[in-house]
Amino acid sequence: MNVLIVDDEISAVEILGKRIREILGEEAKIFTARNGRDALEILGREAVDVLFLDVEMPGMSGLEVAKKCSELYPKTNVICCTAYEQYALKAWELFVSAYIVKPASPEDIRKALSHLRIPVVEKLTVRCFGNFEVFHEGRILRFGRSGAKELLAFLVDRRGAGVSSGELCAVLSSDAAEPELKKASVRKYVMELRRVLAENGFEDVLLHTRDNYAVNPARLDCDFYRFLEGDPTARMMYNGEYMRQYSWAESTTGLLESMRA
Repeated sequence: MNVLIVDDEISAVEILGKRIREILGEEAKIFTARNGRDALEILGREAVDVLFLDVEMPGMSGLEVAKKCSELYPKTNVICCTAYEQYALKAWELFVSAYIVKPASPEDIRKALSHLRIPVVEKLTVRCFGNFEVFHEGRILRFGRSGAKELLAFLVDRRGAGVSSGELCAVLSSDAAEPELKKASVRKYVMELRRVLAENGFEDVLLHTRDNYAVNPARLDCDFYRFLEGDPTARMMYNGEYMRQYSWAESTTGLLESMRA
């Protein structure tokens, strides 16, 4: 889970961060900001699941940050954590997940995290701009067969649309290969992809129904998908190169260029 704590008092940030760490464990990523401007900058470049937000801050208030967050990053849960009770009604009008009055006890934090308005789903990080790479907890996933990685890349490119085994054979196998050898190669790639995903706890990323394969986009944090959704940070990250190690990706590069123009 990715958490962002925003408070202009450094002691409050440290105490809250320590308590959140004790609840979520070492795997949680905790970011901090001292003002609304820095908070929005972090929200723009990180996939934040939960935003702990002080209300009274100099410059941009916490409620202003919450409103911006709901507009730009609607999948981020907002938890107001403040010393003042009088802002609760305005906060609830912004559909926050919880309103905690300081000092926030471990039980308050645990309860708020247990009743998030938007359930947090762990995601694989997929980078399509430049070379195609897949990350989990900051490390690159390694595939025993390069074809398995290309298989995943092709399915990511299709954005959840089903792909037949025949289409995969055409994309992933040599034109000179016999039909049965092509099918055997694709089966091996599928098995390797399943193995790698299972080892990392993402078995449900690969969907298979009869003769169709697809990815589950809800389990992916993908720069390409965020670009298509209009995310400004993803648009800045695109440098004109998309899955550059795969020739079949050129058609999508053309789409991205037309959208960037």
